[in-house]
Amino acid sequence: MAPSNYSDWRNVELKKKEKRRCCSVRCLKAPMHMFTFFYWLSGVALVIVGAWTLVFESKYSVLLGSSWFLIIVGLMIGTGGLIMIVCICGCYGVVKEHRYFLISFLILLTLIFIIEVSIGIVAFVHRAHIEKDLDASIVIRMNEYGTSDDVKESFDVLQQRHKCCGSLRFSSWNITAWKQMPENANLSVPDSCCKTVSPACGKRDHPSNIYHQGCISTLSEYFREHVYILGLLTLLLSAVQLTGIILSSCMVRLVEYY
Repeated sequence: MAPSNYSDWRNVELKKKEKRRCCSVRCLKAPMHMFTFFYWLSGVALVIVGAWTLVFESKYSVLLGSSWFLIIVGLMIGTGGLIMIVCICGCYGVVKEHRYFLISFLILLTLIFIIEVSIGIVAFVHRAHIEKDLDASIVIRMNEYGTSDDVKESFDVLQQRHKCCGSLRFSSWNITAWKQMPENANLSVPDSCCKTVSPACGKRDHPSNIYHQGCISTLSEYFREHVYILGLLTLLLSAVQLTGIILSSCMVRLVEYY
């Protein structure tokens, strides 16, 4: 009789435990679905921003003199695509309560978290080195203005968009190969330095006619701001990922082997 009573008691306890487990899993499903949805949206956003940057900001890559710009954009697009795939895996694991899919989701989530934090730290630590390379590259590329269509187009876009002229100042054009060309002898600066662009408007270097501020300072500030924004977004996304890692860990512990 005693074993029977013990068995009945044990069955009751197991049923209670199973009921609590099912309740806990159901409670976790809603926040897990919300997390995977918003995390998937962040992946889509990374892909869109990366593609937009590649299309509309790629003209500056000619002036950078290195491939770091394309590497960063490529990492953004690649990370965004990976996040989208990982979220599909996580969503399937949550719906089916599939332990192995949830474990895979947790591992990949942790890996992406480490990668993002590493990228953010590297970008922040090496921002001064990146700015130094950028400054040197602009000075070098200025001497290719007029001989390279890509460099000319990039500088024209840079000077018009950021309202600047030359490297350190507008007079920097006086010591470039562009100034030595016979057709440019009467020009003080390229026409793209003018506040209102018109043919041969670069003859007059009065502040009312052309931009006097150099492009190195404005472009460095532009990239510095973007590095800080990237770092802030990385921290925010990492905080969201930590929430997902905690939720995934809890669900893995509750879900039985499939």
